[in-house]
Amino acid sequence: MLTSKDVLERTGISRATLNNYIATGLLPRPDVQAPGAGDGAAPRIGYFPDGTVERIAEIQRLKREGWSIARIAARFAGAPTAPAGTATSNEPPVYRATPSRTPAQPSPQASPEAVRPAFAAPATVAGARQPPLPSRQAPAPILTPVAVLVSTLEGAGDLWLQLPAGEYFELVNEIWIELDRIFVRHGGHHGRHPGEGMVCHFLPRHSPSYLWSALAAAQQVREAMGQVSSRWRTRKGWNVELCMNTGVDEGHEWLGPLRLAEPIELTVVGDAADHAAQLARSARGGAIWITRNLVDELSPEERRRIGFGVTRPSAGAEHRRLHASFAPLEELAAIQPHPAPIPPGLARLAVTELLALEPASSDPSREGA
Repeated sequence: MLTSKDVLERTGISRATLNNYIATGLLPRPDVQAPGAGDGAAPRIGYFPDGTVERIAEIQRLKREGWSIARIAARFAGAPTAPAGTATSNEPPVYRATPSRTPAQPSPQASPEAVRPAFAAPATVAGARQPPLPSRQAPAPILTPVAVLVSTLEGAGDLWLQLPAGEYFELVNEIWIELDRIFVRHGGHHGRHPGEGMVCHFLPRHSPSYLWSALAAAQQVREAMGQVSSRWRTRKGWNVELCMNTGVDEGHEWLGPLRLAEPIELTVVGDAADHAAQLARSARGGAIWITRNLVDELSPEERRRIGFGVTRPSAGAEHRRLHASFAPLEELAAIQPHPAPIPPGLARLAVTELLALEPASSDPSREGA
């Protein structure tokens, strides 16, 4: 029997994803019992069957092959399943990235009502009266194709030590304003993210080429940060290179509100969000890391318009670049300065670095870039 802590450590998924798998019937509900020896001091602990880690590995494999959550659940339940990408009577279609993507529209309730920087939210003061919950009903969560982009400010802790508080907040707000303009231009909507970073969701109802929109936004974030960094080098007279490290993945995930407050913030829960966040934590130097799954979902035309590859160790002093290649996340992270720890469940995730992107001549998103 495994505790939830055991499952999370061995698979690398988040607790939100674990709860999502339970809610959709992919995993059984844990058996709540008194804790065993070494399981902590909690009065009751939920235990999962011994095969839970293998079941999660199978779920992740099927999702990489294009299976929807509903179809995976039907497989585990022993029900007949349709070919990948085929809609059944009780599940939405799985939309694939083709030149003529015209997916059905998700419920209008799922559209975020506002996009604004998190710093616009008032701070919570201990003992202060909290605003009442909104009287209207929050949008129901939906299962939808989505691309998730997570971007984090590298060395935020060091910047906090170097800058006066007022300048630090000024810098972070300047970055958010720049990124916010880019995300809005590409039809993205903010999600929740701790610390000095941003999460953005790209949905097919806002752009048939939502996967491309996510990549184009990531590329423009990198370009915009170069300009921000140049301004602050001139202002401070330092040699600090400001950069946002970005991770992007796609999937068929749940989208919904996790708190009832105005404005309602919609959050993606699932593997795509977990993967994008881990890629952003692992990348360095303003790199954009994307999954093989996302590259495979691009149309042939879109794939021809991007340059990607991985850096591999070599016998010489410098690493060598392999173009149009992928590598396990643990190998790419290991050669970065101050490498981030990689959960065992994500160690073999196939990823690559977005090196270049060629916009279409008629791409309206470049206007005002």
